[in-house]
Order: sequence, then structure tokens, then C-alpha cells
Amino acid sequence: MRPRTSGMVTVVMIGGLALANVVPASAASAQERPGTQRAQEVPSITGFANTESVAQEEFEQALLGAIDPDSVGRWARTLAARPHVAGTPGQVATRDSVIAWHTAAGIEAGYDSLMLYMPHPLLVSVERTWPEPMTFDLMEPPVAGDPATGLDVVPVFNAYSGSGIAEAEVVFAGFGLPADYRTLDSAGVSVEGKIVLARYGRSFRGIKAREAEARGAIGLLLYSDPANDGFVRGEVYPDGPMRPARGVQRGSVLNATGDPSTPTGPSLLGAPRVSEEQMVGVARIPVVPIGYGAAEALLQPLGGSAAPESWQGGLDLTYRFGPGPTRVRVEVRTESGEAAYHSAYNTIAVIEGADWPDEWVVIGAHRDSWSPGAIDNVSGTASVVEVARAFGAAAVLGLRPRRTVVFATWDAEEWGIVGSIEWVEAHADRLRASVVAYVNQDAPVSGSSFGAAASPELKALARAAARRVDEPTRAGTVYDAWLTRVAERLGDQPLGPEPLPVGDLGGGSDHKGFYQHLGIPAIGFGFGGAGGVYHSMYDTPRWMQEYGDPGYLYHAAVARVAAVVVSRLANADILPYDFAELADVVRERAVHVESEVESALVAATATEHAVGDAALEVQADAPIAGKVRVALRGLWSSIASIEEEAAAYSLARQRWLEDTALAPETASRVNQHLRAASLSLTSDTGLPGEEWSRQLLFASDPDNGYATLPMPAVRLALRSGDLDAVADRVEELARHLARATRHLAAARAVLEEQGDS
Repeated sequence: MRPRTSGMVTVVMIGGLALANVVPASAASAQERPGTQRAQEVPSITGFANTESVAQEEFEQALLGAIDPDSVGRWARTLAARPHVAGTPGQVATRDSVIAWHTAAGIEAGYDSLMLYMPHPLLVSVERTWPEPMTFDLMEPPVAGDPATGLDVVPVFNAYSGSGIAEAEVVFAGFGLPADYRTLDSAGVSVEGKIVLARYGRSFRGIKAREAEARGAIGLLLYSDPANDGFVRGEVYPDGPMRPARGVQRGSVLNATGDPSTPTGPSLLGAPRVSEEQMVGVARIPVVPIGYGAAEALLQPLGGSAAPESWQGGLDLTYRFGPGPTRVRVEVRTESGEAAYHSAYNTIAVIEGADWPDEWVVIGAHRDSWSPGAIDNVSGTASVVEVARAFGAAAVLGLRPRRTVVFATWDAEEWGIVGSIEWVEAHADRLRASVVAYVNQDAPVSGSSFGAAASPELKALARAAARRVDEPTRAGTVYDAWLTRVAERLGDQPLGPEPLPVGDLGGGSDHKGFYQHLGIPAIGFGFGGAGGVYHSMYDTPRWMQEYGDPGYLYHAAVARVAAVVVSRLANADILPYDFAELADVVRERAVHVESEVESALVAATATEHAVGDAALEVQADAPIAGKVRVALRGLWSSIASIEEEAAAYSLARQRWLEDTALAPETASRVNQHLRAASLSLTSDTGLPGEEWSRQLLFASDPDNGYATLPMPAVRLALRSGDLDAVADRVEELARHLARATRHLAAARAVLEEQGDS
């Protein structure tokens, strides 16, 4: 790693995108740093030459030393002092605070302006009209000693609910998922013309709204059952961390990508818009969240058959299907027309890279919340601000990143990942050409249990960063505590060669635009814990101080992990992508997909045999079945090839980095091929039914929203029952894996060519 020059960082706008110019402070700061003679004392770091590992160690130490619990706690308490819903003055105040803090760190920052369709509520009411009439007070009562619960109280609502009045009998639909409606169908219970009551959990709430509306329901009530996050799990707030009876989970029910008013482009000022009637993904029926206290008053008198055991919750009653005799009246009125459009702001701060300024690492967190948002997502925003401050402090010491680092805070994520997606759409070509990785910080602190999720080539980086950071309240590293927890969970089961599982990326957060649309590798991580204040007015600094992270020690720890991840991505001679693990992940997922495909082939053959004598000659090697199996053989061949090439490339990389540092020009050529290999794993045409999503390895499940769907193009084709399309999608995946393999081979060839010269 070459020494970086420090100086004032100024942001300029080029083509509407924030970039940075760096003015060197002095020639003295560009001199070689001391300590390079200790190269053998520092373990090698993936992607760094041995001599450069020493410099990276010093860079990381400067970052880690600059991150401070008092500092990150100060950002967090300020941001979470009051609610800051997108489109409100409270959110504008968070924009100004973040920009001021970046400026104080020597990083000038700016923001981009969006105009988003975000209809705020005008009236929301729920009444039980039978048996005894009862009007529910939906607002969460403030807590004595917690001032944030009484400031700018956010109305209880679901974003993108339909407007209108509905009154009907109640039907309880479990978690409101497609399988739950099949259970109702088998019991002879229809929701047509009824108001559905469903539990939160197991799926994105928008799926619940979609399914209820599709089956003819005229309204939907959603509640958090105490079995999930209420008194069954522990003491409720303020006496404990769990959800009280009137605690409500707000949230969006949008089933669309980005702003529904601009389906073909970014929501910039003056952008063309579709009418409200033309918008896709917004609910047309009233949808309202309620507390489990109100839900109990609706469930208690409900008749009909008892629901299955898996539907029974924590309330002291038998959960029944209905319909009725409980009746309820729901009314929702939201803004419409011009009044439904509100300004939103993403903040962008940039430190330009010293060696490869056109290669970017982006770290981001959404800045908006449904409440004071101490967990979701003040903890993420504070992490990004603190990491930026640490990079600014390192710059003063003459340590600048080799690649450009972009620090972003997104608006309107809670409305449907809107702010970041609109930014990605506005700058798609530039981002795809420049960004080497996206690091996401979404609700990263609610306790002390570490976990991570990443695209396959960055899973190893998550583990490596956890090894680098000390656990703040016990001996050892974050990795050690993580390993201990996994071992305790496994009990007597043996640990594997890499026992720490890093999750896969589904939907539900700001990595979506980068990873699932553009194919850019992404990673997220954090410290979780027990709690029941999600999207409620009780997600406050007091909750955090009492139950989540006293002293903000884990806020500092997650910022330190983030600083290590960002700095290694920004400074590595060769990008620390692990294609060997990617190949392993692909093989593992392919085994499951092949099993599903074979089951579908057997089922199709059995169906054809049952048609009549003319179908008796149909065999497993019929034209379509044969095409599918040929495609599967091609997929396994591509997997074997990428496994072989990934191993060869890893050896070539290691041999070169053990000898000497790469010249920046050579490293740049290698990295271009590595990035192209990752970007190769996106579909040219998009996923079935969702062209915007293009990632071929993992996507969010359209029937769940939060869950991850491996090999999504193949799986979605399977769900459609079109085996010919299944074969085409298997062939597509094999073709793109082969493309990635060719880029890996080209990267290896550059290394071997350099080694021979």
C-alpha cells in the first residue's frame, strides 16, 4: 500500500453525482510511514502483498483507534431524540446533522433531492361494531422517563395503504401467507367481502396485503402477537425490552421497486409520473397495524373452527378462523394528488482514492425511521457517520484510501427502499462501472450477538473483519464470541471447516439496488438481541441504553467492523473477493435446485401418464425432460469449471502477493476482470415476472419479501410450472457462470504474465 496524502476533502458535482477533489496537505505527509520492517510480524491479509499488510495494519489501527463509544453514542442520541419519518421536518433535520458532522470531520458533504410519492395519513380508525361497540385508541401512550415517546408522535398507519371505509366480519388468516389461505380454503372459509386479521411475521407485510386483496378481502388488520415479541418473550417496555399491548408495528405495504409514481426511471424533480390509478404495488384496500391488545378484543369473540396449532399465539384464548361474528369497521384517509408528494434527501460524502479514484467502495445506511428509531436505523446511520469520522481522522495522519470511499445515508427506505433505489437508477451506468462493493448498515445494533450476510464472494471478508475487532464486553474478538455462540447452539454436533455461517442476501434493505439490480457485491452485519420495539414509538435512546447497548459499546464495535471491511475493500492490491467460496455456495444451492427440478419432472410425467393411453409412452427422456436434463448437465459442468478456475486463481494470487506488491496498473487490470466476473452473474433480461431484479444467485422471494430465494430465475420458472422455461433458465445460469469463469481465467493470466516478466 502506498502512503496517502492528507488534506481537505471537497465535494464537487459531476453529472449529478457527488465526487471529491483532495488537496494535499504537505509533501511531508506523503513520505513512507515507519514500521515496514515489521512485515513478518503482521499476518497476511487477503488481497494484500505481504509488505502491504503492514501498511494496512497501520491503517486499520488508526481507524479502530479513532472510533469511540462516546462519539458514536453522541450521534445516535441526537438522531433518535425525536421521530424522523421521511417527508417530515424531523427527517430534514437529520440530513443537516449528518452533513454538519461530515464537514466537521474534514469531509464536505452534500445531498441529492428527490420528489417521492409518499401519501401520509390524514385519518386512521378501527372500531369493533359487534359484539359491544368499541373504538380503539391506536396511538401508543408515552412512557414517563422516556421523552422521545411523547415528541412528534407518528400516526399509526401502514404506508401505501388504500384509502376508504370497510366494515365486515373478521376472518383470522394466521400469518396471511399464501399457504395460510390454502388452509382457509380447505376449511371452507372465504375472506371475500371480509376484513382479514393477520399476524406479523414470516413474511414482508406487503405480501400479506397483496394476498388479502387478491382474495377479495375489503380490509386488512395486522398485529404483532405476544408470542413473537410481547409478554411471552419477557417483560414489556418500559419494564423490559418487549412489545407492550399497545405497541404497534408501522411499515410499508408497497409491493413495487422504488417510487411507484416513476416505474421507468428515477424520481428526480420534474420526472414524468404515472397517475395514482396506474401505480403498481400500492394497496387498494385499507390496511392498518394494531397492537395485540386490540387484536385480542377482535379474536376473543371470533367463532368458527379452531385454527391449527401452528396458528395459535400467545394470547389467552383459542384462535379461531371465523368468519365473524366479530365485526369491525376500518377507515383510512391518506393524502392524494399533489399533496401526496414529498421531498426526500440522500446525503453523499466522498473521499477520493489516491491510486484508483474511479473505483468506489460505498457504505450506506438509511436515515429515516418510523419513530425515534434508535435501532432502526439510527444505529446504522451513526455507524456510517463514525466510520466517516475515522477516515477523516486517518487522513489528517496522512492515510488516505487507495479507492474512493462514498459515505451515504438514504431517505425513504422504510417506505419501500425508495431513496437508495432511486439513486441507483439515476446513476446506474456509473455505479456499475465504478463500485467494487456496497456495505450496508441496517439496524446493526440491538444487542450483542454478531451475525452477517453477504454475496458469496464477500462472506470470507465478513469473517476476517470479525477476527480483527475486539469483542467489547468479554475477552477475545468478535469472531471468537460468534464462534462460541454457534458452538453452543450446535451442542455435540461437530463444527465444519468453516463453522461460521454468513447469510445470503434477500430483500428488505438498501443493498437491493446495488446487488439485485446492478450485480455489485454487497455485505451487511451487526449485533442482534431480543426486543419487541420494532417500528414502534418505543424504539428510543432510553430503550437502547437500558436493553440494547448500554454505553454504546456495540455501536462502536459495529463501526469498527465496518471500518475494517471498507478499508480492506478500499486498499487491497487485489480485491478480496473469494470466488472459491462463491463456487462452493453455487454447488450447494445447485444440489437443492436439481432435486426440485427432478421432482417437478417426475410430477409432470406422472400427470401425463394419468391422461390416458396416448400418454403412456411419455418417459423421463421426453423432449422437454431431455432438454431440462441436458441443461442440468451443462450447469454442473459450469460449476466444475468455476471451482477449478477459482482454485487456480487463488493460488496465482497468493503466489504473487507473497513475492511483491503489484504495480497499480497491473492490479487495476486484475481487478477489472474480478469485478466483471461478479457482474457476470446477472441476467441480461431480468428475473421471471420482475425484470428489474437481475441477480442470478440470490434474490428476495416474491412470495415472502424478506426471505432469500437461491438461484431465483430457475426457482421462479419452476413455480410457474413451465419446464421449458426451467431449462432455459438453467442454461442461462450455466452460461453466466461460464462467463464469470472466463474473467477469472483472464485475471489469473494477468498475474502469471506479470510473474513471468
